[in-house]
Amino acid sequence: MIHTFSVSNYGSIREEVTLDLRIPGTAPDLARFRRSADQTDVRLPTVAVLMGPNGSGKTTLLRAMVELGQIVSSPADPIQLLPFASIQSHLEPTRLSLEGEGNFLVPDETPRRFRYEVSVGRQPTSNGKDEDFVAHEALVHFPKGRRRRLFERGPPETPIYVSRELGLTSRDDRLKAVDPHRSAIATLGFLNVPVARRFAAFLQNRLVNATNIVGNDTWAPDTSAVVGWLESDPDFRRWAQAQLQQNDLGIGDLAIKEVSGVKHLCFTHKGLDSPVLLYFESTGTRRLVHLLPLLKGALDVTGMAILDEIDGALHVDMLGEILNQFRSHESNRRNAQLLVSSHHVGLLDDLEKEELFIVEKNDSGATRVYSAQDVRGLRRDVRLYPKYRAGVLGGLPRIG
Repeated sequence: MIHTFSVSNYGSIREEVTLDLRIPGTAPDLARFRRSADQTDVRLPTVAVLMGPNGSGKTTLLRAMVELGQIVSSPADPIQLLPFASIQSHLEPTRLSLEGEGNFLVPDETPRRFRYEVSVGRQPTSNGKDEDFVAHEALVHFPKGRRRRLFERGPPETPIYVSRELGLTSRDDRLKAVDPHRSAIATLGFLNVPVARRFAAFLQNRLVNATNIVGNDTWAPDTSAVVGWLESDPDFRRWAQAQLQQNDLGIGDLAIKEVSGVKHLCFTHKGLDSPVLLYFESTGTRRLVHLLPLLKGALDVTGMAILDEIDGALHVDMLGEILNQFRSHESNRRNAQLLVSSHHVGLLDDLEKEELFIVEKNDSGATRVYSAQDVRGLRRDVRLYPKYRAGVLGGLPRIG
């Protein structure tokens, strides 16, 4: 599970902000919270909802997490990160840092706490464009609570430190292949260093494989991909049908119909003599159909879904049901996490304050991220919606 994520000098975020998912020890032990496998005194939410005005940095924060996963799992691609748009920030590094727990060191053992961090600098080139390079990169773990480096690198042309636990020595020729413009983890994983390969796959699963963020846009599997999953996985088909029936009370069964060599998804409806093609269903139903593979994939395979603007066209009760899929120990046996941004304030009364994170900007343009649990004097037995509308929680848009 992911514990914290920090980012600075990236996109619309200038100063460092940290999304801290750890729940204070003073919070009650609710069923929707899960205990860390490595630190039993640490509890984490399986649902985290980012709320705040447009332009506050919600999407930027989520996109930074996805880019971190891509950096580590894409050995062929040079790093390209967009810094905050100011002359001063342009000369400073972009920093990304993730702390969590995983079993990439020894497969099938209890997940252990780790921290991965990368700092990306920029240098001018002869063609007038800047070129990103890795100024610092490190992966550490914490056996018996003590910080221990697995590897660490500095600017180009400086030695790379590797530990025996990584499975390399300082004289290993594979270290010579580490490029200043690419992640060392990505390169060493590609060169079949087991720990690096497993860590790259771990972050790819958590941060890349179940997200709707692609560059500056949102994405979802197309209908043909959804049809493929429905045909190949009976469990997914049953689960998807149940979710759709809860969202649209008129839907009966789903079916796959082939027309002119193209397979279409269609639904039976009460009172109708023939099935209705997905194209003619409501916007909310169509959106849910294309979200379902990402949600089910996170619950069963990847362990995390990162979804921007999850609320588009979906009823608030359907959003609540999606969150409950991740809170439930029955449907979420792998402790998968769901991290989303939303403007749907109707969700607030379905959230515990440890699940709500406010994102806002001050007058100087600095983004701030904090949990509702950090708001002093906010009692657990009050509704979050009126508190948010009254400005107690912050994160309200300025209109007029």
